Amino acid sequence: MNKVYVKTVKAVNEFEQGNRTLSLKHRQILMMVDGKRTNSELANFFSSRNALQMLLDLEKLGFLMSADVAKNQPVNNQSNPTKPTEDSLSLEHLTFIKTFLVEEAQMQLGLMSREIEKKIVEVQNSDDLKTCIARWHMAIRDSRNGRTVSDKLMERLTHLLANPPHALASEMLS
Repeated sequence: MNKVYVKTVKAVNEFEQGNRTLSLKHRQILMMVDGKRTNSELANFFSSRNALQMLLDLEKLGFLMSADVAKNQPVNNQSNPTKPTEDSLSLEHLTFIKTFLVEEAQMQLGLMSREIEKKIVEVQNSDDLKTCIARWHMAIRDSRNGRTVSDKLMERLTHLLANPPHALASEMLS
């Protein structure tokens, strides 16, 4: 049976606070959850046979909940589990992140970056961005030097997502 998941506050905190408690694969799957895709669609993004089980694990651990269950819960503005995590990205911030992703893909993947670059250029919103980031990260991890640089690049990307370009510029000036 197909199930649609939404992230809980616990899932949002996993990415925002840097308190990594999940494995890389669990975080990648968690990043792809958008409240629209079914568990089957999410599993198709990953070559792992365990993707469906990983989604169930995330649900049991409290990182995900069924969208049907979330609809029936009272809305609490401070911890709304269906609220997207990065919908506040401005066009300038989104463009800045896309530029970072393209430049790093070119540097790390060389000619192999063309397909991921096309996907990055097509990104129009934060849901598309999440999908692109997961693919970008997996491509870099699978590259020749990926194991040594992918985690550092994800840390840098997390920082860039949390800090809009104008905030970064003021940090550099001080």
